[in-house]
Order: sequence, then structure tokens, then C-alpha cells
Amino acid sequence: MPGLIRFRWIAIACLILGTLPLLKWGFLQTRDVPYFIAVLALLATFNVLAQGIWPREESARQKHVLVNLWVDLLAAVGLLFVSGSANNPFISILCIHAFLGGMLLKQKSSYLFGLTVLALLGLLQFETYLDAKVTVGADTSEMLLSFLSQWVLVTASWFVSHYFSGLLHKNEQRIRLLQDRQHQADRLKALGALTAGFSHQLATPMNSLKLRMERGLRKLTNEDSPAKEEFEKAQSSLDECVRVFQHMASVFSRSSQSELQKVQVELLTADLLKVWEKENEPVSVEKHFTTETLPCRLQVLAFSQTFFDLLNNAYEASPEGSTIYVRLFKQDSWIVLEVTDRGEGLSKEILSRLGEPFVTSKADGNGLGLYSASMMAQGAGGEFKIFNNTSGRGATAQICLPVEEL
Repeated sequence: MPGLIRFRWIAIACLILGTLPLLKWGFLQTRDVPYFIAVLALLATFNVLAQGIWPREESARQKHVLVNLWVDLLAAVGLLFVSGSANNPFISILCIHAFLGGMLLKQKSSYLFGLTVLALLGLLQFETYLDAKVTVGADTSEMLLSFLSQWVLVTASWFVSHYFSGLLHKNEQRIRLLQDRQHQADRLKALGALTAGFSHQLATPMNSLKLRMERGLRKLTNEDSPAKEEFEKAQSSLDECVRVFQHMASVFSRSSQSELQKVQVELLTADLLKVWEKENEPVSVEKHFTTETLPCRLQVLAFSQTFFDLLNNAYEASPEGSTIYVRLFKQDSWIVLEVTDRGEGLSKEILSRLGEPFVTSKADGNGLGLYSASMMAQGAGGEFKIFNNTSGRGATAQICLPVEEL
């Protein structure tokens, strides 16, 4: 049963128990008791119905909560209207309604409900003020001070609950994000361990097979023999397999490094970019580097290889003659490095399985580059992301690393 419905049952029980005190103190007239009981009965009936149709979807639940709170508010105002209005000692129940609205509702719904509570409070106060005007000897100055305090209490109740609800919501989102990252990191580590074991187990027999094929080729004396041609093709394919396994071994050895070195990322990145530009002339690279000092602890070899891989990916994905964009800047306590291309972007499947070994959009790729980038960023306490550009052209690879305090 949702907490709001349980709370309403408690409120109904308290109002029933409070009927006699209200009669005794004169806030509730005997002629208004049937109306009072009828409102409570309707509220209880609504609570039973609401309990049976409470939605499970988050979007529909917000609307349902708003309707329930409005019904509760109107019922409370109706009961207060016939039992002393703003003079009723239970007027503080509006503070509870404002608190619940600020806590349970989000964005516009919360503001709308808060204004509704204040408007209905003003209506009760106006009715009380009109009654006092026709009452002989009534002191309206103290009444106005009491009205002001009621407004302050209701507004403060809504504001405090709305503020802390926003903080809780942000913390909840942060926790979910961290959990998702941890799950992804655990999955990548498990896949890496499985792939490393697979690579280790097959490397030895494949090297042995390569040696045997080389011996077999040397024994074939006929240069034009079809068998020798097939052997050469098979040896070429085997060499490619060996290179893949060697690449896998180098990736996992870099990922397992634990030594982090303190470097200035802006200097390291600038040096690496110069080396890459020199080896890939005449590629057009547009760079935007911050002038701030960006100290960070990271695996220099893994970072360098990752940066080269991202530049190579951007170069291969971009149309001929297009520009690659490299940005390095500081955002809060994070160092952000972005490499952007103007290619066709990535599919949803690739984006959803980011960083998994052997998941790639390239025909001749093995998907180890993005895996290495993810493990490098996580090893430094950061994060690696890749996303399609909002312009609809190309993708951006982003590395976020924590700033090392000086």
C-alpha cells in the first residue's frame, strides 16, 4: 500500500477522534456534524478507490499523487470551513499538506500545489476576517498577525520539503549512475579476464601452428604449386590472428597496471597530438586547449595509447578532407578531453555496449581500443563516454579524469 494512502487513513482516524474536542471547544457546531462526517466518509471511499487503482508507472504516478493531494487538501479545507476556519487549532494541517506537496511532487506540479495551498489558506483567513468584522469587540490586529504567521509556516513547510526533495532526487540519480557505472565496470573486468584467459590459452598452440606452417612452406620446392599458394594464404590469416592475440595481451597488461604517475595532462596531450599529426599528415586537426594547469594521476602509457586510438578512430570515421576537433578543458573538479569527428556516428547497439571487447562498428576492428579506454579511465578514477553529436553528424569520445589537488 502506498505511504500516501496509509497516511490518509491515519488522518481520517485523527479527525474522527478530534470531532468531540472540536464540539466541546465550540469550533464545530452540532448542526455541522453531519456535513463533517459526510466529508470523512467520502474521503474514506476515495481512499479505498485510490488504493485499488494506484499506478506503477512513474509518469502516471506523479499525476495520481497530485490528484490525491488535491482531494485531501479540498477535504481538509472543507472541514476547516465549518469548524472555525483560520481560528481552528488544526489549521496547521495545511502545513502538512504543503510539506507533502513539496516532498512528493516535482517541478511545476509542486509549485502549482504550493500556490493552491496558499490560495485556500487565504480563503479561510478571509472568511474568518469577515466573521470577526461582524463580531462585537473582535481585535483584528492580532488576527492579522496570526494570519501572517500561518502564511510563513505554510510557505516554509513547502520550501523546506521541496528543497530537500530536490537534494534527495539528485543524490538518488547520482547513486543510480554510480551503480550503473560499477555494474559496467564489473562486466568489463569479467569480460577482460575471460578474454585474457582465452588469449593466453590459444596463443601457445597458435604460435606452434605458425612454426609448423613455416616449416611446411620451406619443404615445398615448387614455387607455382597450388598447395604452396594455399599455405601462404593460410599463413597470412594465421599471422593476423597472432597479431590480434598480441594486441589483446598488450591491452590487458596495460589495463592491469596499478602504478599511477602524476602528470600535467595539458602538456602530455599537446605532445602526443604533435606526434600524431606528424605521423598522419596532412590531416586537419582543430584543437581547443585550456590555459589552466591540469594535474592528474594516470597510467601514462595507457593514456597515450588511448589518445592515439581515439584520434585514429576519428580519422577513419571522418570523410576525406574533414576536420578532427580536439578539446581539453576543466569542468568543476574534472579534466575533460574530447575527440570529435564528422563521420556517420554510431548505432544504438554500439553505444549500449560501449567498451565491451570485440564490439565495434569497423569491419576490420576488434573493439579493444574502446575497452582499453574504459579501463584506463576507470583506473584513474574517471569515466569514458562516447556519444553521437547533437548536430547529427559524427560522434564525440570523451575522457573525464579527476583533477589532482596540488
